[in-house]
Amino acid sequence: MNVIRSKVINYISVYDMLVGDIQEIETGEIISVDGLLIQSNNIVADESAMTGEPKEIKKDVLSDADFNMENTKTDPFIVSGSRILEGTGKMLVLATGVHSQYGKLKLVLQNETDETPLQQKLTILAEQIGLVGTISAGLTFLCLLGHIVFNSYSTGNFQEHFFQLDTVGAVVKAFIIAISIIVVSVPEGLPLAVTISLAFSVGKMREDNNLVRYLAACETMGGVDNICSDKTGTLTKNTMSVVKVFQGTSVIDKIDPHCMEREFQQKLALAISQNSSANPELTRDANGVVRNLQIGNKTECALL
Repeated sequence: MNVIRSKVINYISVYDMLVGDIQEIETGEIISVDGLLIQSNNIVADESAMTGEPKEIKKDVLSDADFNMENTKTDPFIVSGSRILEGTGKMLVLATGVHSQYGKLKLVLQNETDETPLQQKLTILAEQIGLVGTISAGLTFLCLLGHIVFNSYSTGNFQEHFFQLDTVGAVVKAFIIAISIIVVSVPEGLPLAVTISLAFSVGKMREDNNLVRYLAACETMGGVDNICSDKTGTLTKNTMSVVKVFQGTSVIDKIDPHCMEREFQQKLALAISQNSSANPELTRDANGVVRNLQIGNKTECALL
């Protein structure tokens, strides 16, 4: 990103941007911070990534008249996640990182961990098994307790026989049996069995050239019939160069100042220099080779 900090133009990473920096905006750029336009040259932005509206929105700088109007139609704010479709300009950075609109959205999406369909089914199954185990344990305890009460009542002296130490021990043993039923009913091996089956599914899907990164995605990808993907654009060095110059009716294939008329050369150089917002730099590497670092619009850098 090209930012103006302390009156100096710096090419920095998006992670190093700070509030108060002045960012230079170029066509095709995806804005990663929230900002306020302070200079605009017919800027048109696409905010569909944030708002879902696929229409182009014209951005402009607030004028003095806009401040005096209650309902102004001028939109000077650039929202993070927007793509610049047309124009160039400069904006004052107002919010970065998790404080920007795109950062807040990503933070919400990261916190929301919805269960997969398989996890939802396993949760329901575990609840059902736990309910059945609890009911079975309760009925078992009641049956054993009823048997102890019946034996005590059948002796003819209920109080003396029921409040004996052996009877209390039998009641405690019945309670332990009920707890054991609840513990045994919990399917401890179910998560391991599911993990093993999903891992086996990953291997089978890899044989079909379908690479699954997460085990939980097997249940979704396993039922897919067609996968549609799209790839646009080409990988380039992101640098441009001038290959031809039109001088009147003649074409100069070789970019050589000696092949141009002196007056044409001066006017062309003046026009390119004055009508440019790029800031290329000449750097020298370890081997002493001078390299042109293109900072700004690549077409303007090539012309300069």
